[in-house]
Order: sequence, then structure tokens, then C-alpha cells
Amino acid sequence: MEGQQNKTVRIFVGGLGESVTKQDLHSLFSSFGNVEAVETIRTKGRSFAYLDFLPFPTDDKSLSRLFSKYNGCVWKGEKLKLEKAKEHYLVRLKREWDEDAMSKIEHVSDKPVTTDKLEEKPTKESLKTKQLHIYFPRLRKVTY
Repeated sequence: MEGQQNKTVRIFVGGLGESVTKQDLHSLFSSFGNVEAVETIRTKGRSFAYLDFLPFPTDDKSLSRLFSKYNGCVWKGEKLKLEKAKEHYLVRLKREWDEDAMSKIEHVSDKPVTTDKLEEKPTKESLKTKQLHIYFPRLRKVTY
């Protein structure tokens, strides 16, 4: 439970007006916790944002209070829609890479290192024997 309290939550904020800035969003949501990052996306007739939000560690219900207060309310002429979003793909990718690297380090540290079992670089002769087959659907042909 304590590990989840300090975890950053990504929040989708939909229904933003055209005049809303990152600073407006930061000041609106900072009363419930720390807003680490604001990413706004504007398309034709549609504006929304993603907030990386860190709730106050002393207040367990700050996230639920934030959703109950601002979800569905009218702000700057538009009706806000708040949802919990998936974590940013770059953050997830970095986390998965770190976990993969740690598992490889643990896996390698369990076994004794021997030099005769290390993988060798492929030679030019071994690369020449490998073939790549490419299929072209319109031509209905496989090239080698």
C-alpha cells in the first residue's frame, strides 16, 4: 500500500476549451497534489491533456477527491472529463528495459562466467549461408 501512495498517476483531462493553458491546468490540479508534467493535445475542435500527478502522501483520498470534484464540472465554458490513463509509453518502455536489464544481471550473476561458452560474432561465411525470403503480394513472387 505504501508503495502505491508515492506512485505517479497519469490522468486524462478531456473537454478542455481552446483558451486553457498548461499553467491553468497546473494551478487547478496542484491543490490536490504535485503536478509533475502537463501534456496538452489540440486538434480540430478538440482539446485534451494528460497530467502526471503525484498525490500528497499524507492524504490517501486526494485522488478520489480530485475526480469527484472536477469530473463533469464546467470549467472555462467546457465540461471536464477526467479518467485514469495508462502510463506514458516512454516511461513504461524505460521501466521494462530496466527490469529486463536487472533480470539479465541476476541471471548472469547466478552462473559462473566461462570464456569458452561466450557467443562469438558471426563470420562472413556464416552470414552468406543465411537467406532472406521476401514475398511480394501483388507480384505473387518470393525473392531470395
